[in-house]
Amino acid sequence: MVQNPQKRFAYEKARLLRRRGLSYNEIKAKLGVSKSSVSLWCRDIKLSNKQNARLRDRSAAVFKLGAIANHEKRKKEIFAIKEIGGKEITILNRDAFKMLGAILYWCEGTKNQNTAVVNSDPRIIEFAVAWFKEICGVPPSQLKAYLHIHYGNDEKKIIKFWSQLTNIPLKNFGKTFIKPKGTGHRTNILPNGIIRIGVTGPGTSDLRHKIFSWAEKIYELSKAYQ
Repeated sequence: MVQNPQKRFAYEKARLLRRRGLSYNEIKAKLGVSKSSVSLWCRDIKLSNKQNARLRDRSAAVFKLGAIANHEKRKKEIFAIKEIGGKEITILNRDAFKMLGAILYWCEGTKNQNTAVVNSDPRIIEFAVAWFKEICGVPPSQLKAYLHIHYGNDEKKIIKFWSQLTNIPLKNFGKTFIKPKGTGHRTNILPNGIIRIGVTGPGTSDLRHKIFSWAEKIYELSKAYQ
């Protein structure tokens, strides 16, 4: 039994509020006492189903608000990180562009036949097309494109999208592979499908070997930092 008059008042008030269905945190906020004290004073009080449902809903709402607040906080943190990171790179000279493209091809390019890059990210494809043109001397008109899309996707719209992005003529788009319906794959993950950009004309195999020689040289030079 609580003997101190002030604590006694808080004790009685806490029990009253608990019987009304308030949570321990709500009671704590109203009375200015610790949550452990509220829990000790009110642990024998049973709440109705309606009161328990209300506390569950409130807890879910508080959790959601907390998650939203944390998400917004993290967004601001990421924005600040990107702001700082973006200022660390101010120029891209031709040599750096050449090396970056070689590494990109090492990761995303065909390894055993022809010379082509396969990806779904428009930024990577746009970069690769510019790299083929500026570094390898292969303009968009000498590139061939093939799409891999899902059943139900708008093939004409997707071809137009990639053609406008890359400046590859529509006539240079080959037969599209359409994944059949009911294969268990979601169709909204890659709205523009996957595109394969290949170099046409003689010497494409030689170009692939040259690109890999660049990548291998970059790897060898990187050992100085290992």
